[in-house]
Amino acid sequence: MNYREARKIARRAEHSFGLPGDTTLHFIQDKLETQRDRPITVDELPGLSGSELCGVWLICDDHDIVLHAPVKSIWHRQQIILHEFSHMILRHDLEISDEELVVAFLPDLGVNVLRALGRSSYTDDAELTAEALADQLATRIINNEVGTTPEPLAFRRVFG
Repeated sequence: MNYREARKIARRAEHSFGLPGDTTLHFIQDKLETQRDRPITVDELPGLSGSELCGVWLICDDHDIVLHAPVKSIWHRQQIILHEFSHMILRHDLEISDEELVVAFLPDLGVNVLRALGRSSYTDDAELTAEALADQLATRIINNEVGTTPEPLAFRRVFG
């Protein structure tokens, strides 16, 4: 799959998810919690290097956990979280899983993890599609925060 195909899938998923024009990261999390009928905990995990693995989504019995590596900016943190949320929107938990992530990175977590998806590279279709959707969601949030109409990174405002 190429990036153009991934963006098409991401656009369809974004449209189906039904976000308002003035969306926020918090709104997306709330909507996912309602849709999945379970809470989502988002937290930093200092043990994640950010080079091997910068984010992981743990699917537990009765809740989801999104963990991210320590980051230097709120934008990078948001992008990692949006990527994991995108996996949820795209329903990748029904398709793929990597239980080895739990054993390798989180052996003493203390919760019953049923499945795990990790954000490390974009070599497969699910990762590429999740990143394309995360990019689209980030653009919506940025445009909302600066009070512009949705357009990629306010291109017309910057370049005329």
